[in-house]
Amino acid sequence: MMPITVRLSSWREGQLLREPVLLTAMGLRETLLVALGHDEARVNFVCRQVEETGAYELFDLNESSTKIEKILQS
Repeated sequence: MMPITVRLSSWREGQLLREPVLLTAMGLRETLLVALGHDEARVNFVCRQVEETGAYELFDLNESSTKIEKILQS
């Protein structure tokens, strides 16, 4: 299995909230575990979606979203 890198970006009302962050698959998993309250089933689902489809978007109650995009490596 080839290691993957993802770009994590936060948005609100179409505006980028901060510079995107690059993470490894392990870094993404660790970040999601904290952000999603250690809900391993949900973390596994999000990671699988990113791996299989190339992207996933999480939404929160503050009308902001976090986009997770798989970066293709050459």
